[in-house]
Amino acid sequence: MFTLRIHPKQILLLMITGLLIFLSFSLISSFKKRNFSVMTTGTGGKSDVKISQFSFVQTHQGALDWELKAERAELFEKEQKAHLEMIAVTIQTPQGLELKLDGDEGTIDTFKKDFSLRKKNELMVIQLSNGYTIKTSGLKWFNDQRELMTEGAAHISGPQVEIDGKELKVAVENQEVTVSGDVQAWVY
Repeated sequence: MFTLRIHPKQILLLMITGLLIFLSFSLISSFKKRNFSVMTTGTGGKSDVKISQFSFVQTHQGALDWELKAERAELFEKEQKAHLEMIAVTIQTPQGLELKLDGDEGTIDTFKKDFSLRKKNELMVIQLSNGYTIKTSGLKWFNDQRELMTEGAAHISGPQVEIDGKELKVAVENQEVTVSGDVQAWVY
C-alpha cells in the first residue's frame, strides 16, 4: 500500500505558484485588451515617450470627475506635460450633468491636471446631457477651480434659447455658465 504524504509547506508552495501563474496571465491579458504601444525616443527637445491609446482619469471626492482619451500622446516628463492628438473628454458634474467634447489637438499638464483642446478646421462642439450645446474654437480646463473656459468666442444653443459671447466660463461644481463680452441672446 502506497501513502502519499503532502506537507503543509508543499500545499502553500503550490498555492503561491498557482496564484503567480494566474496573476501573470491576467496581467498579460489586460495588456492585450488595451492595445497600446509605447515607443521611447532620445532627448534633445523630443518627447520622452510616445503612446497610442492614451487615457487619463481624474476623480474628485471619490467620484469620477473627468476622463480624457487620446489616440496619440507625446509625454515630456521634465516639463510635466503631454501633447495630445484626437482627444475625447467626458466631464461629470456632482449633480450628474455630463459634458462630452472632442478636439483634434491639445495639451495636458500631468502635474496640475489642467488641459487645453482645440479643433483645427471647425468649431468644437460640447454636448451637455441636458440638451444644450456649446460651440467654440477651443477651451481650457482648470482642474483646481474645476472650470472650463473657452479660447475665443462661444455660441450656446438649447431649448428655446441661443447666446453668443466673446468668452464663456463653466463652473462645473455648481453648473454655472457665464457668458461675457458683446453678449447677444435670442429667446424663442
